[in-house]
Amino acid sequence: MDEQSVTQTIQELERKLGELERTLRAMGAPPAEPAPPQPATPQPAPQAPAPGEASAAGAFAPRHTGFGRIVDESIEAERGLEAASQGSAPAPPASPPAPPARTPPPRAAAPVPPAPAASPPRAAAPGPAELLRFRERLERAARDLTHDYDELLGRLSYAAMPTTTGPTISFARGVPSLDIIDVDGLKEAAVRAFESDPEGTTAYGTAVGYPRLRAWIADKHGVEVDRVLVTNGSLQADAFLFDHLVGAGDEVIVESPTYDRTLLGLRQRGAQLHPVALQPDGIDTAALAALLEGGVRPKLAHIIPNFQNPAGYTLSLRKREELLELAARYDFVVLEDDPYAELRFTGETVPTMLSIDGSHVVYASSFTKTVAPGVRVGYLVGPAELIAALIKRATNTYISPNMVSESLVYEFCASGKIAGSIETVKRALAERSSTLCQALRRELPEAEFVEPEGGYFLWVTLPAGTDVHRLFDAAAERGVAFVKGTDFLLEGGENTLRLAYSGVTTDEVEEGVRRLAEAYRSL
Repeated sequence: MDEQSVTQTIQELERKLGELERTLRAMGAPPAEPAPPQPATPQPAPQAPAPGEASAAGAFAPRHTGFGRIVDESIEAERGLEAASQGSAPAPPASPPAPPARTPPPRAAAPVPPAPAASPPRAAAPGPAELLRFRERLERAARDLTHDYDELLGRLSYAAMPTTTGPTISFARGVPSLDIIDVDGLKEAAVRAFESDPEGTTAYGTAVGYPRLRAWIADKHGVEVDRVLVTNGSLQADAFLFDHLVGAGDEVIVESPTYDRTLLGLRQRGAQLHPVALQPDGIDTAALAALLEGGVRPKLAHIIPNFQNPAGYTLSLRKREELLELAARYDFVVLEDDPYAELRFTGETVPTMLSIDGSHVVYASSFTKTVAPGVRVGYLVGPAELIAALIKRATNTYISPNMVSESLVYEFCASGKIAGSIETVKRALAERSSTLCQALRRELPEAEFVEPEGGYFLWVTLPAGTDVHRLFDAAAERGVAFVKGTDFLLEGGENTLRLAYSGVTTDEVEEGVRRLAEAYRSL
């Protein structure tokens, strides 16, 4: 988006916000239909409340101006209309007039206080029906404006950090761009979820997850249902497993580099981490074997086998088999963290370690990369006894995960929509990855990398002596963002970085790499 487009979008947003403000103000005024004419009625002068007193309406709503008064004002407008439609009569006198011979006339300077029956409508708190009517009016207005508002904000997604070179292009986040998410398919799945199983979709459920989705996952992996636990995202699944297996001082094998949230989660639990270098065909199993022979006794090895985050590498079949042999010999659990497996766009699929020999494997995956990040649905597949123990932890944590999201995901998967969604994502990723690699070879030939066969990420190594922290700042000044390689390592990586190509168009890839190369030349 160029500068002129950004300016026009901001102006459109301002107009929409003005429209919203006018709508809210209108909702706080009487409706446009004229009320039937009523006879003029003298109104008594308002009286100040006695100290410590407040009307019921005053206790219900804060006394301030602006949108905070909209509920109170809208309700009063409706009450005024109702009173007008029913007709208003002057309040009867408090008592019959007394004979003039016995009672002196009232003094002009002392008006008679109004009777309680003539108190203004504001004296009563709004009832539930009035609040519901107001809420419906507000929701209608919000629905009318939200779509346009979200679309305008979406246009600014890459303009959050404007620079002298234009809006920021971000290679930082591993998320799909909106254009490759099947929004229409998700809408249809949501409707089916509420129509086909309204009770299961809206209820608490149990800690195992939505039963239909749990069964679908079991069928996908060819295991019994009691070996599956569905969770609120794969990070929640990892957390349950870490809490169950890893305590302070326990040894854990991690890839180097690896996902930064994995490092954070294990460090928080006091684990003793043993990083093992990654090679283009996955973790260095010879180096791992040497560690084990030297006395390291891990409880767990965390492995991202396909299109690893952050490196983009894939663990070969030979190394998968070697890793399983080491797990059996030294009796540790392999956490096969596999959210990118379905996103292969070139090369041959490698079988999961779960399918090769699941005796020492807990498999974790997610629908974040294949359906949409916002669904936050992940799962674990493992030995039944272990899953049963994790179900108890899940029950004590949140009773049940999000049934609405899981029901929606089930309908999306069971309908076959997920297959089309995956193909759309793979085509886009293949094009963006290829464009990124070509642009790096052209603009930054010093960069070393392994072209990925799938997934979201490319790991880049620059010449020794490059300071990635200075490069990060120089790139930010030119409107391009990435993640420093040091974020994924316990030590080292000062000349490395991760580029995520999943959320950028090919045009943005080309321009982003040009800016990155310019930043590198400026060091």
